[in-house]
Amino acid sequence: MLSLISACANLHSTPESPTVKDLHLAAPSGPARQVMQQIQSEWDGRRETFLCALELDSRHIAMAGLSPDGMSLFNLDYDGQQLRLDKSPLMPDNLQPQLFISDLQLIYWPLSELEPNLPIGWHFETRTNGRSLFHGNEKQADVQYLSTETPWPKTVVLINYIYNYRLYITTLSYDVLPE
Repeated sequence: MLSLISACANLHSTPESPTVKDLHLAAPSGPARQVMQQIQSEWDGRRETFLCALELDSRHIAMAGLSPDGMSLFNLDYDGQQLRLDKSPLMPDNLQPQLFISDLQLIYWPLSELEPNLPIGWHFETRTNGRSLFHGNEKQADVQYLSTETPWPKTVVLINYIYNYRLYITTLSYDVLPE
């Protein structure tokens, strides 16, 4: 598992290509909910699995990453302004927590909340079972919804072309909470 996090932290793009720093995170979005997901990631011919516990509402996003045996890997909190990361000392210092939040938002946030935050030259294209993010004419990320539950599809694949990784996400539980 730590090899996954290390690899993601060391991902890089070419100097002229866009990076995660080019994207602006959207505000947290309601309704209040708790979500548990299993995430399988692929990069450089490797595959790792981890669990992700999410707590979201209109004021914040809290995310905890756990190894398959329950070891805490990281905790993130985003309030719409500041992103805070608390991570295991075994994890690399150059971990990019904004990737976790931007992937989450790219997959699940309504486009009407994401589009105002896109830099000039970026746009979305949608289709029945997914959406793609473009910089100019070059696809940067692709989301495929493998199931049709709303508002939170249970099974999703995300391909990030900037950093060359793929995530297979299965939602294990989704509970709406009172605000």
